[in-house]
Amino acid sequence: MRTVFGKFVLSCAMIATACVSAISSASLIVENGPATSLSFRIGGPNSQAEAVEWLQATSSDTKISALIGSVDGNPRSVDAYLVKIISGDVIASTTVTVGSYASLADFTLVDIFSGLTLKGDFYRLTLFNTDTSGDTNVRWSVGSSTTNTPKGIFLQAAYSQNSDTNVTNPYLSTFTDSTELLGFQVTGIVPEPSSFALLGLGGIGLAVSAYRRRRAVV
Repeated sequence: MRTVFGKFVLSCAMIATACVSAISSASLIVENGPATSLSFRIGGPNSQAEAVEWLQATSSDTKISALIGSVDGNPRSVDAYLVKIISGDVIASTTVTVGSYASLADFTLVDIFSGLTLKGDFYRLTLFNTDTSGDTNVRWSVGSSTTNTPKGIFLQAAYSQNSDTNVTNPYLSTFTDSTELLGFQVTGIVPEPSSFALLGLGGIGLAVSAYRRRRAVV
């Protein structure tokens, strides 16, 4: 009897541990990748800013990465800004150094932000290189496909250039929507992963529709 009870307790412990692991482990939220031979310049003579936008559930220990690099033979700096699209609040900003690659298809994910706690909302990641000289060639690779999950969905890319780019605060630039799949990845811990899925496609659709209506008006 004690043996059976012991096995029962052990089984319960294993199940509980598995449940905790499922909730506590970081997992994919949304992604465009892997890298392709197509890319767009960040900075350069046209002062080009590039961005990706997505909708996600609340997450902790969130990491945001992008398929970016230099193809001019030198490591380069890239300024990054994470903004809530609806409110315009800047959640985080940083400068990262990217390496130089022989081929665009060789680009790998560069970690930009990590350890973030994000609320369920619409987000935009904007990247810009302040060196606008002609010999600087920092690129953002286009991913081959999009991976959406019940925790997050890719909305669109966007860009600005020339007078539309705010070189002091690139996240305030006047952006033009784009259908390109700029390569990025968001991972994190989403409490009760099924809760976001229970919203269903209808709920997500309503949210996306409201978002797009707002952009059409602005």
